[in-house]
This record gives sequence, structure tokens and C-alpha cells, in this order.
Amino acid sequence: MKPENLLLDRNGHIKITDFGFAKHVPDITWTLCGTPDYLAPEIIQSKGYGKAVDWYSLGVLIFEMLAGYPPFYDDDHIELYKKILNGKIRFPSFFDPIAKELLKRLLTSDLSKRYGNLKGGSNDIKSHQWFECIDWDKLIQHEVQAPYIPNFSGEGDASNFDIYPEEREPYGKPTKDLYRDKFPSF
Repeated sequence: MKPENLLLDRNGHIKITDFGFAKHVPDITWTLCGTPDYLAPEIIQSKGYGKAVDWYSLGVLIFEMLAGYPPFYDDDHIELYKKILNGKIRFPSFFDPIAKELLKRLLTSDLSKRYGNLKGGSNDIKSHQWFECIDWDKLIQHEVQAPYIPNFSGEGDASNFDIYPEEREPYGKPTKDLYRDKFPSF
């Protein structure tokens, strides 16, 4: 989970996208995939891992949404992984102490202490003091007014998305096949 994969519907409710690497994991897996900033220590260490990595990623997401940057960052992936494994988080001075306490419980490498991975499961997170004003049942039913509702003019409105230049051949335009001679029977 990362900010780029969270979209808002017309009523301001979150929709999670990009399940390209999603798979059912009944117990543990060893697959190395994901955005480097969001990888839990156990993935980097090539240990078998389970759902606890998702709770770690939630901690990274919350930190980034509050601070404007991830808790661990480096342009060099090896250095980034060292920082994640070291686990020393520098919290901005403006962080709410209650949010800080929640993040310490989500961003711990100790699986026996990581919220979401304990006996209480997700209820440890949902019942945390930082979420005390959330009525989870109403939220699930979309009975809670979203704090931000995007401008929306109708189906197909993509005005809330950034436009990036695309460098590619127009689809369907006939072009010379430079490798046709390599595959004569194809």
C-alpha cells in the first residue's frame, strides 16, 4: 500500500488499486516484490513473511501522509534497506505523540510487537487512541462524510489525474517489422 495506489471515489471514499502483485498467502511466502520504501524488514532479509508486512506498510503510509515523506529514504536501494533494517525513525517535532506511538507499533521489526500481527489483529489498530473518533461500522457503510470530496463532472472525468507525456508508438499504426527475418515461420 502506497499513496499512488489510493484513489478517491466521487464521494471522497478511498478505493485501493494496483493489485498486480497480490496473491493469496494462507501462511507465509518468500516473494520479493513491492516499492522499496514500503518493504518490511522481514522481506529485505529474505525471511518467510505473512500479512504482518501489510501492517508495516500501513505504518509507512500513515507516516508519509503525516510527514510528507517516508520514514526511511535513500536514492541507493542498498542504503535504504540498511536504514529500514536499522529501524531508527526520526519523527518530525510536529507529530502528535499518539500518532507516534501507533507508528512505533506498526513500524517495529519485532513481529511479536507489531500491531495487526498480535492476538487482537486489526482490532489493535482500530481501537488505538489515534482512531478513537472513527466509527468503523459507519465508515464501512459509507455513512461517514468524507473530509474531502473531489470535483467530479461525470463518468470518464479524469481531470483529477496528472497528465504525463507518453513516449510510444501510436497503437495500431503500421510500422516496419525490423525482426521479421528472425522469425520466418511466425
